[in-house]
Amino acid sequence: MSSSGSVSSASFQKSASSSSSSSTNIAPGTLAKLAFFTIAMIVFPIGTYFLTIDNYFGGNATYAGISAAIVANLVLFAYVIAAVLEDSQASQRSPVNAKKQQ
Repeated sequence: MSSSGSVSSASFQKSASSSSSSSTNIAPGTLAKLAFFTIAMIVFPIGTYFLTIDNYFGGNATYAGISAAIVANLVLFAYVIAAVLEDSQASQRSPVNAKKQQ
């Protein structure tokens, strides 16, 4: 009974590792884009806040916070647009690759 248990667990581990490796095929460009937008989401709003609080709004933290929130939303909007464009480019490439394989 122990030998059949080890065989089934070994086959389960083999199938689990093969399915996990196929689901983690992420293009390096996608990871670079994610890293860029992650850093931008941290740096741009904070930088905007500190840049505008004294230079443009005379120490008014409310207006500087609103400008930082606007910049954060712009970064988020840019990320969504980049993701949609990347997805549409990938879907346009798929039929071409399928025809080449046939």
